[in-house]
Amino acid sequence: MKNNILFTGIMPALFTPLNDDSTVNAKAVAPMMKWQMEQGVDGFYVLGGTGEGGVLEEKQRMIMAEAAADAVKGTDKKLILHIGAADTRSAQRLAKHAAEVGADAISSVYPSFFSRYTVAEAKEYYRSLVEASGLPMLCYCNPMIQGNDAVHFAQTMMTVEGVIGLKYTMPNYYHMHLIKQINGGNINVINGPDECLICGLSMGADGGIGTTYNMMPGWFVELYKAFRANDIAKAQEMQFKINKVITVLINNGTLPASKLAMEALGFEPGHAAFPAHRYTQEERAKIIAELKEAGLLA
Repeated sequence: MKNNILFTGIMPALFTPLNDDSTVNAKAVAPMMKWQMEQGVDGFYVLGGTGEGGVLEEKQRMIMAEAAADAVKGTDKKLILHIGAADTRSAQRLAKHAAEVGADAISSVYPSFFSRYTVAEAKEYYRSLVEASGLPMLCYCNPMIQGNDAVHFAQTMMTVEGVIGLKYTMPNYYHMHLIKQINGGNINVINGPDECLICGLSMGADGGIGTTYNMMPGWFVELYKAFRANDIAKAQEMQFKINKVITVLINNGTLPASKLAMEALGFEPGHAAFPAHRYTQEERAKIIAELKEAGLLA
């Protein structure tokens, strides 16, 4: 049987560095990724929700995909490109482009929620993306779409040739455990909620993908290694340390605040895409002070 567990460990859901006009600042990509690789991450998830792929023009998404692919070239780091789009033709073009730039896999959210597609219809959507790229596919599972149907969704998608598993961004870890039993355990399940990585690992997740991995890569790597070494006390200590920072970010608008934190660390993530909030100088100072108190910034 083909091994579906292709991705393990810690993978930042990479920020897309943006100029003020929401075009990609490609030169800012490699420095972020190089620093994260030096901290020991295992790969990257690019152009998903954190990477703002859904609100960027197709051309800009391709520019970002190419910059990320260039940054991992010659390394052993994995690259997953999120190619989901509002229209299937765009998603198929992005899937094909992902293969052309050398991505290791593609991923996609459910097809447009405006149309309320059934799971059977979604299955054909995912099949078309696998066929367009020839790459392994990680489906995306979140409460806005799958709700309490996550297990059935996963069971159905795993019947598609080329689907290897899913990114599970859900609060129900009982369902994650059930999903991890599908196909005799030969299913790649990646934890989504950053604040509950230890929960996902406890219920069988193979690794994690997350927003705050961008600015805390070393801490997440330490958590993951401690858990795999069965040092649960250390893993819990790291999760609680991480969650102090996450609380600050959630309280101030997760994506804009996370990009501000990355900027404070010396990188150029830019603002979150319009119409996301842009902080005043007073708001910036307040958030940075809170991040210092939480232990992220010196």
